[in-house]
Amino acid sequence: MRTEPSPPTGCYRLVDRGPDGQDGVREAFEPTSAAGSPWSDDLQHGGPVGAVLTRAMRLLPQAAPGRIARTTVEILGPVAMAPIEVTASVARPGRKIALLSAVASQRGPSGLRPVAQASAWWLRTQDSSDVVHTPDAQPPDPTPAELDRGELGVPASWRRGFVGSLEWAVRTGIGRIDGPAMAWASMPYPLVEGDTGDELERTIAIADAASGVGSRLDPADWVFMNTELTIHLADAPTGAWTGLVAESWIGQDGVGLSQAVLHDLTRPVGRVAQTLLLERR
Repeated sequence: MRTEPSPPTGCYRLVDRGPDGQDGVREAFEPTSAAGSPWSDDLQHGGPVGAVLTRAMRLLPQAAPGRIARTTVEILGPVAMAPIEVTASVARPGRKIALLSAVASQRGPSGLRPVAQASAWWLRTQDSSDVVHTPDAQPPDPTPAELDRGELGVPASWRRGFVGSLEWAVRTGIGRIDGPAMAWASMPYPLVEGDTGDELERTIAIADAASGVGSRLDPADWVFMNTELTIHLADAPTGAWTGLVAESWIGQDGVGLSQAVLHDLTRPVGRVAQTLLLERR
């Protein structure tokens, strides 16, 4: 169940691409309505921004089979609903471990301005299936009743832009105060129109919603914005659905912390943490 009248074809349209290779990745994108923020129609949601930065780092060539195991996205300023330019490079190369970096910029009156940046640790992979251990329990799959209710469990003011474009199955009330909240969300379209095989980016985009899913504050009374997003992935996520078991920690001085365990439909895959800036409306 979605707010959007028709399914999106992506959060972004690729409008320009520079040469790939050892010097890095350079691409330019035009946002669609599915990249919009719930706080303002003039801003992009941090989830798609973090995902498109992660995408650029994933596309960097590596010397061996591997994957991104940790991504940190820093929001440097408001990301307008305007074209975005993304560059990525290998900051520290290696055959087993590499540090990757990416920057998103937008053009303004004074020229190109960085609006977000990201770093990621890429790790070489090998079979460890005989020693698998996950410390978190796997929640049940979305039920037909939850799917029927869909986004009705999401605050009405958030049912637009990126959040409104997702399919939802909210298990526990957003804003509850007696423990973690749980919700499933699906991004049944690619991050970039025409892309395939971007399950990592879809998970990154949805993970940014942890601060909303695990909110303990009424969005009618409070604004709580995350300044960054850090995701550790012990397993590579698969499938269209991402589960969030999320809870917020509210401090005494207008600062907080959002934490969540990430799941796909088969197992827990990692954790997400976000620093929160709290403001009364």
